[in-house]
Amino acid sequence: MLKTDKSWQDPGRLLESLFRPALASLTLAALFLVWQRSVGAADEGKPLRVRNLEIVDSAGVARMRLGAPVPDPATGGKTSPRRSPLNGIQINDAAGDEFGGLGMMDDGSMTFCFDSKTSEATCMYSLASGERGFSVTDDHGKDRTIMEIRQDKSISISINDENGKPAAVIHLPSGASPQIRLTSKDGKVLWSAPESNSQ
Repeated sequence: MLKTDKSWQDPGRLLESLFRPALASLTLAALFLVWQRSVGAADEGKPLRVRNLEIVDSAGVARMRLGAPVPDPATGGKTSPRRSPLNGIQINDAAGDEFGGLGMMDDGSMTFCFDSKTSEATCMYSLASGERGFSVTDDHGKDRTIMEIRQDKSISISINDENGKPAAVIHLPSGASPQIRLTSKDGKVLWSAPESNSQ
């Protein structure tokens, strides 16, 4: 005798037969979403590896570069070679001329400088030799103020005239007393302390 499936007559069995496939589908969908998120998280942890990155303005001029190394500086459209390749950030004006930057050179020097249209304006530096300092330069390329720790561990602050020659100097030799010297435009010592000061 043929048996007829009467599960539809039992509400509990009917709900179970409908619910079980839906639950299985939801479980598979949840597992897929968890897997997808885990793959996405792994991708987010991967570094972006590039040698150079440029940010350009509306005219297509590279206003900022991040590179290893960045290009040599350009002034007035003319490129000048660096003493050593610079790895870091280059900042340019609307003409594409370098106006500053931050980075480490291949020779071990580190610099953080801003430029004018004709020369460096201010520069903070640390050399591989151990010398480090800060300079302020005029539009003619003359260092007007220099503060530095020299390779011999002495410290000096120099205020210079328009020719870049020291006019007032405070010098602290390593392990010795400080020295101060004021100099005229023709190179004569106007005042010094101590009087026997020699640098």
